[in-house]
Amino acid sequence: MAKFDDHTRKSLVQMCRQLYPHDFLGDVYYAKVVETIEGEADDGRAKRLAEGVKTLDGVYSIPFLDLSNGYKLEALKSIEKSPFFEDVRSATVRHLYNNPLVWRYFGYEGPSAHLGGYIHRGFDDISWIPED
Repeated sequence: MAKFDDHTRKSLVQMCRQLYPHDFLGDVYYAKVVETIEGEADDGRAKRLAEGVKTLDGVYSIPFLDLSNGYKLEALKSIEKSPFFEDVRSATVRHLYNNPLVWRYFGYEGPSAHLGGYIHRGFDDISWIPED
C-alpha cells in the first residue's frame, strides 16, 4: 500500500540525488531508494517524511522540485540539522550503495569472501587510481 503521494515521492527522489549526486546514475536508482524507504516506513515515519517534504517546499515558498540544483542544495543545507534530513540521508546512503545494480558504476565487483577475499583477486587493479 502506497504511503507517499506522488509529490512526496518525487521530492524525496530529488533530495536523494542532491545528497549523493552521481551524474552517471539515472533517477531509477534514486527512485529505488525511495521505494525501499516507503516500503519499510510505518505510518508515523511516512507522515514525518511527508511533513519534511512540506518543510522543504516552504524554504523558498516554491516547491523543492521546481528549484534549480543550486537552490535545492541551499534548501537542504538549511534543514540539515533536522531529524527529517538525517532520516533521508542515512537511508539513502544505506539503500543506494547497497544496491548491487549500482556497484558496477563504481567498479565494485561485490563481496568476495565466498571467493577467498580480495588479496589474490586483484584488489589493486582499479585503473582510475593514479600511480605515483
